[in-house]
Amino acid sequence: MTTADELLLIALVPYRRRVRIRDADRLRFALRAAELADLGRAGRIVVGRRRIEVTDPRPVDDRRLNNVLRGLAAAHPPPGLGEWLRRTPGSLTVEYLSRLEDRKTVRVRRWREAGGRTRHDIVLVDRSRRREVLDRLAAVVRSGPDGSPGERDLTLAALVQAAGLASAVHPGVRGTLGRRRLAALAAGGHLAPGAGGAGPAADEELAAALVAGSDGLTRQLQGELGDLYADFTTGGHGLGHSADPGSWSDGGAGSTGHHGGGGHGGW
Repeated sequence: MTTADELLLIALVPYRRRVRIRDADRLRFALRAAELADLGRAGRIVVGRRRIEVTDPRPVDDRRLNNVLRGLAAAHPPPGLGEWLRRTPGSLTVEYLSRLEDRKTVRVRRWREAGGRTRHDIVLVDRSRRREVLDRLAAVVRSGPDGSPGERDLTLAALVQAAGLASAVHPGVRGTLGRRRLAALAAGGHLAPGAGGAGPAADEELAAALVAGSDGLTRQLQGELGDLYADFTTGGHGLGHSADPGSWSDGGAGSTGHHGGGGHGGW
């Protein structure tokens, strides 16, 4: 699973009679950011102050990430981080939902309305697989900045906080302390791993980005997501209305719930 796959799995919150996607309007942008984080961690891209630069076009192990890498390599001029995130397709969450379905991590019922629109009814999520991811994130929060969690888990935790999914990891009153600790770690910049060795770069901007490594990319993604969410929360750019919530089975305007008939357990 990629970081984006796990981020969506976290956002799929199972209830007794339904599975609901938490913060669906925000989620697709965080999925797009997770793709960049994975490519950055794989050493394929760096993100400078003005642009995303492909530094190694060799394929990675995931087909979706390879498509993203090719898209970045073909872009002329190279896009900036904010531009790339704002161009997130409205279908991205559905694409990742299909990926989880292919892995038998979720079960989805699709049906068409009289008008031809396809609806998606999420009827089951693999709770044991979801719990594995949640337990890893809980370990990140418990360990704090002095712990030694993996780089991928640190990035995932940062994106969870940025996307407003902390309550999906630490729900209810009992999760209050966990949510506060996650927020404190993110605010203090402790969720980004330290940089490793940096290679030479042709210009100063790329050199600075390489030195920053995953640490810098994670912080940039957090910052850009915060700006983007602030835009659509205040009505800017119409970002909050392009996720097409009506494609979900119970989705009226502003709804992020999903009714299902089998959400009581695992497979």
